[in-house]
Amino acid sequence: MTRLKSILGYSGAILTVVCAAIAPFLLFGWFTHAIGAAGLRIHPTFSGGDVSHTIERPGYRIVVHKRVGRTSPWQRVGPFVQLVWTPGARLPATVSDEVDLDGDGQPDVRVSFQPAALVLDAVPLHPWCRPVHSRGVTSFGELIARVNGDIVVRLPVD
Repeated sequence: MTRLKSILGYSGAILTVVCAAIAPFLLFGWFTHAIGAAGLRIHPTFSGGDVSHTIERPGYRIVVHKRVGRTSPWQRVGPFVQLVWTPGARLPATVSDEVDLDGDGQPDVRVSFQPAALVLDAVPLHPWCRPVHSRGVTSFGELIARVNGDIVVRLPVD
């Protein structure tokens, strides 16, 4: 009887470990469907917000996202607008563009950078934009980075 208890106990333990190791792979589709049906979204601070409009340039385009503001008083990231230059491989050696951030047809900021060095200069053309001169990531709301071959710029705004 003692031997039977040992065999059943060890068999149960081995089956439990095997089931625990296999369960995520078998249930992954169900978890994916359940999370997708829940309507969860990545916070705009991390995703850059929804796309507002696209500006076409010869050989590349600028994707302008909607302004991302503070959603709580404790949020440390200030308001910003994210811009994406795509495709990054076809950009000239020095990029200098006047960009309309709010979609009113008037340029709001003059953005200049070198894709190879990732040095950003942004000169505001409207008072609600803030000037930027940075290399790389200064903060989460003010940065220039290469992401999947594209150039992502976040400009702080008021």
